[in-house]
Amino acid sequence: MVQENYFREDLLFRLNSFVIELPPLREHPEDIRELARYHIDQFCERHGLTPKGFSPEFLDTLKAYHWHGNVRELVNILDRALAAARFEPTLFPKHLPLDIRVLRARALAEHKAPPSESASTNSAARTLPNIHDFRDMAYAQAEKHYLQDLIALCDGDIKEACRIAGISQSRLYALLQKHNISRA
Repeated sequence: MVQENYFREDLLFRLNSFVIELPPLREHPEDIRELARYHIDQFCERHGLTPKGFSPEFLDTLKAYHWHGNVRELVNILDRALAAARFEPTLFPKHLPLDIRVLRARALAEHKAPPSESASTNSAARTLPNIHDFRDMAYAQAEKHYLQDLIALCDGDIKEACRIAGISQSRLYALLQKHNISRA
């Protein structure tokens, strides 16, 4: 553009002194969980949906994907997953685009190792979720039990339940819908 006089050479020289290296998302999969949580929460708020949880398999699939793009690609995929999930409270791999699910299935099939003697000692480690997923599941379970107890205590009186919980009616209704809890 400088050679064609569409851009000032002195400005290009000054801008070249500011280089920001941003590694591709595939090189730091540990950030995917937090990025996904942030963007899904933003989408839910923007579209008036209840906040969504993630299944461990959903996050595993995202982390295993070889990201050709960067965060923008992740955001687009999360937007598609949210549209596919609609009113379901949790995102699962089935909500991801087919090509990502196919790649994940192939990778799992290729890396499937034959059972060994150490398989029994590692079985507990393979069945436990990571700590973040465990916290999400425990939080969701505790939230559901709290809401069930709250509605039972208030005999279905939404205004009283909101007063006790310290939340708005719209938030309470969203939480009740998320956990499939009826007022009665």
